Amino acid sequence: MKQWIKWVLAIVAAVIPLVLFTSILSLFGAGDGELKGLTSSEAFSPAILKPFPSARLGIVTLEYGWWVFAHVLICMTVAAYFATLLVGHTKRASREVLPRLATVVAIIVGTVGVLAYMVLTPDRTGDTIDAAFAYLVMTPFYNFLTAAGLADQFTGQDGDPWLYLSLGTLGPTSFGILCVTLASANFHHDVQSRRAFGTEGWEQDYAACLRSLKTYAAVLSLILVSSTLTARAYFHIVPKMLAVPAKDAPDPGIYKIYSDFAGEISTASGLMFTMTLIATFAPGLIVLLRDISGAVRESGQEGRQSLMEQLGLTDIRTNLSTILRIGLTVASPALASPIAEVFQSL
Repeated sequence: MKQWIKWVLAIVAAVIPLVLFTSILSLFGAGDGELKGLTSSEAFSPAILKPFPSARLGIVTLEYGWWVFAHVLICMTVAAYFATLLVGHTKRASREVLPRLATVVAIIVGTVGVLAYMVLTPDRTGDTIDAAFAYLVMTPFYNFLTAAGLADQFTGQDGDPWLYLSLGTLGPTSFGILCVTLASANFHHDVQSRRAFGTEGWEQDYAACLRSLKTYAAVLSLILVSSTLTARAYFHIVPKMLAVPAKDAPDPGIYKIYSDFAGEISTASGLMFTMTLIATFAPGLIVLLRDISGAVRESGQEGRQSLMEQLGLTDIRTNLSTILRIGLTVASPALASPIAEVFQSL
């Protein structure tokens, strides 16, 4: 039971950065008077819209739809890979598969439920803490559609576009959470299933855990880069619908304000996804580092070289290459949005 609780807590740690990110946005966004004026429907006059706003809405919505489609396709492939691994690992360890999968599903549903509450809240004024996340992320697009008279075209029927915007936000996020929790579940299952430190063959299990860590981190980094770029596409919908002000205009206007905000929140999302990647594997990695540090102390100078050879940690050049790859893997989600900004400006 103790091992089970540790496994569950390790998985929960993976979604903490996302919960903190949304909570901090809500805390600091609630009741911001300037933001209210910027996101209100009165801020969107016909003069600041690009020509043919209806056609433009179709273009940017289709563009975001392609990002979502690609992201979901990648997530489904990776989730199937991780789920298959988890079932295989659990069976080989002679443990019941259903409770493990049910635990992962419960964590996913719980996290998505918290986000859904923050997004689907009926209070769209941003006055309350729980409404502030939706207010920051969704209200600008919602008020833009309302002021421009494009709400019916966006939904394809008479109705409130809020639900569609909610699904457009929650859908890609839910698939990302699915992959993160499955990756964490697999890695920490590997860590818990290794032979105890000091017993025969523990070195092979330790090396296998390191190989799993590199593989899982690389695969999950791809998912989180996709998450960053998909979030960036969503945040840039409103700027793409607004006319670019003249270069010699004394006031950069609402376009620049929204463009800067979209860039900043996209970069912040990338940093959050990098922290998610670290949090996904940190608990198990700490346990492995504790084992190796203990082994090095006990082996002495003579046995240290042999131990390093068994763990595959002897070649300095290989180690440096591995460290660089891991560093790039971890930093990729944070770098994705700034690099995309550079390419867009070319």
